[in-house]
Amino acid sequence: MTFLPERKPSAGRGLWPQLTALLLALLALALAACSRHYVEGKALEEEKRWEEASIQYHLAVVGSPNDEDYREALDRANKVVARENMERYRNYLALKEFRKAYHRLKDALRQDPSLQEAQKEMDKWLRVLVAGQVVFKFEDLGDGLRIADEVILVARINSPNPGQILDAEIDIDTGVFFVEDLLYDRPAPLLTYYSLNSVGVKLVRKKSQIQRFRTTDFKRFVNFRTPIIDRIEGRLDFSEQSEPEHISTHRKSIVADNFSTGEYLPDINPHYEMRIEQDRVKVISKDRSDFTPVFLYINRRDRRIFADFGRYQIQSKGKDSGSAESRKGTWSLNRLSLKQDDHFQELLKNVALAPYFFYRGQVYRYEVR
Repeated sequence: MTFLPERKPSAGRGLWPQLTALLLALLALALAACSRHYVEGKALEEEKRWEEASIQYHLAVVGSPNDEDYREALDRANKVVARENMERYRNYLALKEFRKAYHRLKDALRQDPSLQEAQKEMDKWLRVLVAGQVVFKFEDLGDGLRIADEVILVARINSPNPGQILDAEIDIDTGVFFVEDLLYDRPAPLLTYYSLNSVGVKLVRKKSQIQRFRTTDFKRFVNFRTPIIDRIEGRLDFSEQSEPEHISTHRKSIVADNFSTGEYLPDINPHYEMRIEQDRVKVISKDRSDFTPVFLYINRRDRRIFADFGRYQIQSKGKDSGSAESRKGTWSLNRLSLKQDDHFQELLKNVALAPYFFYRGQVYRYEVR
């Protein structure tokens, strides 16, 4: 009689039943978790805590995306939460808290894309990118800057929203600044109202034994405050027929010599007029008007605007002696020429800003003096 050698069970054959059992156990736990989220959502819904119920239903759907009961419950809760967000949206709008209002509106549309009121309101909003570059040339920064714990270079921009001033931090290495603004239901000509308020530094002093709170002071190098527009004529063309073009194609046509304005000492609250003629915004002022943007790129279909202030040089000619009055004549401003490799190339590196870099139709150029 011939005996065959005993065959040992392979490691794979012995491990497979264990893996199967483990996977089944994990699946059971996942299904139990989904069911728990659904049950918790139902309990919250009965208490009219719709936002919390929506979160629980969402977690249930993530675990079991094909479960019709879970999906119907999530859709039901989301529609209620969308209406609640619309109520909050209207409250923020009344308080002129535009950023909070806009985000509530976006949430309402995300939760219920079919909500017609939210769709109509979204058409009234414009998102605006304000950007430019400031090159600094200082002989002396003054003692006030040396004793600060933190020094932040800032360009302040007047917005078409009444009384609103935007703070754009200036990158210390490149001089580039940008800030995003939100406009609600503003007449088209008001898009031209963006203006340079001031350029300066925020001086941050941290807590100490003597001073118990963190403080921030703003020291102005150049101060236009709010330029006053006496009259505006013409209108902007919001044509949406053209295909979107990338701004980089327009920048290649810029003639560098057309933008340099020379050094001067700005006045506070200068008066000016504007005339919109074809693709030009003509700025008329008794004094220099370097407080306006250089270009205005409009993409009304995508509700995006890009106001480009171009390039500035801020220069100190002497030691800062303290008060604004005693500093008069110390700081000068000069609008620099643009070129193909200017600050726009730095802005292109910020992927989050990419939606602003397309325009439709004409580019409006400011003619300043």
